Amino acid sequence: MKISCVIPVFNGEKFLRETLESIGNQTLAPLEIVVADDGSSDASLDIARGFPLVRIVTQKTAGPAATRNLGWRSARGDFVAFLDADDLWHPEKLAIQSEILRENPEIAFCVSLAQMFWTNPQEAENFAGHERAKPIPGYATTTLLARRELFQTIGAFNESLWFTDATEWFMRAEEAGVRSHLVEKVLTFHRMHGANLTRRRSDESRAEFLQVVRASLRRRRARA
Repeated sequence: MKISCVIPVFNGEKFLRETLESIGNQTLAPLEIVVADDGSSDASLDIARGFPLVRIVTQKTAGPAATRNLGWRSARGDFVAFLDADDLWHPEKLAIQSEILRENPEIAFCVSLAQMFWTNPQEAENFAGHERAKPIPGYATTTLLARRELFQTIGAFNESLWFTDATEWFMRAEEAGVRSHLVEKVLTFHRMHGANLTRRRSDESRAEFLQVVRASLRRRRARA
């Protein structure tokens, strides 16, 4: 399977090397790694150039959704996977999900369980055994492996959204009756640190989430 891995980046030098290594350690190698840069001013692109399979595409700063769109639109593969520049994959992530899509052509995309981990030792200790530290169904871009053609059906990520573009996209997929599959295994690890966008701007994130949910309800009522 020809899989393009898309990493949206904005000043991600702190964790990008480890993220790229987690793709390099996949038991099923992708066709390419598309590093979609959103106008970084740090060493992110220098780090990316040091890895095989990497192809860099850039734009002026336009936000997370626009950067993901830049990535998948630039992808050459028939399947697209996304990994944020501070998160990690299980080594068998692509192999497990691609097998499901290969054997089930009616399934348009596959996601997995995700698990948070904390870089701050004190936070890691505080959340040990906490509900937030347990695996959860990961309806997020970082767990996603999708047929590229699905983006032509559902459309791109909503570039007016900064926190919930993935949530809104998954809602549109569900409303359209798209077949999907959830792998009941942790294949993505979400890093919690001081620079997480949703942690720094939590009030805006919550407000945007409510906006997205209300819009989905309006669409469903209109169809009913």
